[in-house]
Amino acid sequence: MSNATDLAGQVVVITGAAGDLGWGIACQCLQAGANVALVDLDMAALQARGAPEDPRLLRVQCDVADPAQTRAAVQSVLSRWDRLDVLVNNAAVVTPGDKIGDLASAHWHQALAINLTGAWLMSKAALAPMRRAGRGVVLNVASQLGSVAAPGRGAYGASKAGLIALARAIAVDHADEGIRALSLSPGAVLTSRVLRRYGDADSATAALAGRYPAGRLGNVEEVARTALFLMGEGAAFITGTDVRVDGGYSAI
Repeated sequence: MSNATDLAGQVVVITGAAGDLGWGIACQCLQAGANVALVDLDMAALQARGAPEDPRLLRVQCDVADPAQTRAAVQSVLSRWDRLDVLVNNAAVVTPGDKIGDLASAHWHQALAINLTGAWLMSKAALAPMRRAGRGVVLNVASQLGSVAAPGRGAYGASKAGLIALARAIAVDHADEGIRALSLSPGAVLTSRVLRRYGDADSATAALAGRYPAGRLGNVEEVARTALFLMGEGAAFITGTDVRVDGGYSAI
């Protein structure tokens, strides 16, 4: 393991950790020596991730849109390990694919509450121990749709654009306290959500790959390895920016 991705002894908190991407990032962090707090609303799904008695894992049920629950989640982490080094804001919901003019207000508010406000609440809670320690990393998992638009994805795209802006704001506000903040914007990735939508990997690739200069879709490990790099010392001078892992989608 190179020093650039050595997280030995560090504590990484990942929201939306029951999903494929969140768990993929968790696996990379575990391999790099970190202790990992898996945070998700679905505790049953969390219990299915990883070995039940792994001392390096902590599973925390949390609705990231609830201020009290986000504070309690961070306190659970501190009670277990007495430190918090990295926060990965990955929790997200995809609302129905309606045009902006047809979008229900409930779906708009749901997308912003979970995808954006939830990241702010988790960041606010996690920044307190980071500031005391004089170091830390906040990584927001945004999307290519935070930079370019797609039909029927207005609420999702707005929330992800907000995540990119939030990372920049955290970076500027807290750089003098040793804290870095970034956003990571994946393109279409072969997760179980994509496979359910299109039926299988071949169908998803046939439907989507032509939009990508790379000629294919991404996979979870590619995104997770990029996330791991951004957490580590190899990225120590990278802050306040968005890193796109989108096969060139947003370049055209």
